[in-house]
Amino acid sequence: MLQIIKDSRPSYSQEIINKLDEYSYRNKRYQINFALVLIYCKKDINLDEIIDVQRRTDRYISLDKNLCCVVFDSIDYASSKKVASNLQKQVEESCLNEEFFMGVITSIEYESASKMTNYLFNMLEKFLYNLEVKNKLTAIS
Repeated sequence: MLQIIKDSRPSYSQEIINKLDEYSYRNKRYQINFALVLIYCKKDINLDEIIDVQRRTDRYISLDKNLCCVVFDSIDYASSKKVASNLQKQVEESCLNEEFFMGVITSIEYESASKMTNYLFNMLEKFLYNLEVKNKLTAIS
């Protein structure tokens, strides 16, 4: 899966960045912050059926069947952690015992959408790399 993410990363990132134009503009112009949550579940499930975005100003971005990004509008750092915690509970229930990745970042930490997505995908690639190493070590023992 790591190689698939690496190969698809430019298109995934561009898709997210394109859908962040409105959020980025409002962040620069009016200092209205937003948060990005990148979610990947190792289990072959459809995240579209699990994740429910409540507010109209938030956005769900489907990248693949088990990979998505959620944008939370008008949010500060503390609120982003709370929202991510609630989202984590939703995903944990559906992923059951499978490992999953969830990274959260706010526009407070990074000023550009490209830097935000780059950070999240770097974290996801590290997670997948560690999973591969873990699986190889388990297979050897």
